[in-house]
Amino acid sequence: MRLEEVRGVLEDAELSPYQAKTFLALLKLGDASVSEIVENCVVPQPRIYDVLRSLDEKGFIETYEEDSLRARVVDPDTLVDELETKSERYAAAAEKIDSVWEQPPIGEHHIEIFNDFKQVVRNAIDGIQRANDSVTIAANGSEFLQLKSALMAAKQNGIVVQLSIHLEQSSNTDIDDLEPYLKDAASEVRYRHSSSPFLTLVDANRSYFGVPRRGRGYGMFVQDQALSSMLFRYFQDSLWGRWDVVYSDRSETFPKKFTDIRSCLTELIPHLESGERLIATINGYETGTGSETTIEGQIIDVVPDPDSDSSIYESREVTIVVETEDGTYDVGGFGAVVEDIRATLITIEDSA
Repeated sequence: MRLEEVRGVLEDAELSPYQAKTFLALLKLGDASVSEIVENCVVPQPRIYDVLRSLDEKGFIETYEEDSLRARVVDPDTLVDELETKSERYAAAAEKIDSVWEQPPIGEHHIEIFNDFKQVVRNAIDGIQRANDSVTIAANGSEFLQLKSALMAAKQNGIVVQLSIHLEQSSNTDIDDLEPYLKDAASEVRYRHSSSPFLTLVDANRSYFGVPRRGRGYGMFVQDQALSSMLFRYFQDSLWGRWDVVYSDRSETFPKKFTDIRSCLTELIPHLESGERLIATINGYETGTGSETTIEGQIIDVVPDPDSDSSIYESREVTIVVETEDGTYDVGGFGAVVEDIRATLITIEDSA
C-alpha cells in the first residue's frame, strides 16, 4: 500500500486530512521543525500549530521546544493499536452484515425442501451452532450422536437445550449408556418409548423436520412463526410433556431459565402466590415489528389468574405481564400474536 493510500485509511479512522498529512510527513522525517513539516505536508502555516497540538493530545506524536517548536513520532503503537481495533470492528461488522443478509428477514417465511435426510441433519447442526437462546430437539440415538458436538458447544454458551430422545429397538445402546453425553449436551432430557420424525427448533423461529427412510429420506427447513409454532406445540404435546425426565440441570433456586411459557408459569405461580417479587428478563421478538428485543422488569400479573379454574396447560391464553422502566409489556409464548413480545427465553430471578 502506498503512503497516499495510508492517508486515506487514516482519514477513515477519523483523522482530519491535515492531521493525516502531518502525521505521515513526521513518520518520514522522524524529527522536524515546523517549517520542515509544512514543506513536506502542504499544510498552511497558520494551521500547523493546532494540528500538531491535536496529534500530541491524541498521543500520536510528541512536540517539544528546542530554539523553536519541533515534533516527532516517538512510537506509532498508539495509532497502530487504534487502527487494529477499528479493523477488527469493521471485520466483525462486515461478518454480521453478511450473516444477516443471508438469513430470511424476520416476519417473512422461508421454506426449503430436501430429498436427502442427511441434509436436514447437516442444516440442523448449522442452526444449532447459530442459536442465541434455545434449542428443542426430538431425535433417536444415532441422530443425537451426530448433533452431540454442536449441542455441547451450545450448552456451554448458555443455550437452553431440551432433548426428547428415543432409542430404536435394534440399538445396542441403552439410555444409561448415553447419560454422560446427555449431561454435557442438554439442559433437560426426556426419554420416549415411541419413535417420531426428527425435529429441531432453534430460537423459536427456525425448524428442521425430517424423516429417514431406506435410501435418502426427506425433510424441510422452515422459518415461519406460524408453522414453527405448530411444530413446537406438537413437540410439547406429543414428544415432551407425557414422557419421563431422565436428566435435568434445573436448579431448585433462582435464577431459572425457561423456553416454554407454560412450564415457566407452572413453576412460578406458587412463588407469586406467596408474595415473592420476581424479576424477569425476556429475550424474544416484538410481535408488531418482528424485531429482536430484550426487556427486564418485575412480573406484576399472569394469565390465567392463579385463582381461576383454568389449567395453565389447557388455557388458550397464557401471558406474563412485566413492568419495566419503559412501561408494561404483555409477554406471550412461542406462538404469541396479540401480546407485545413473543418470548424465546425467559430468565427468572428472585429479588429477595
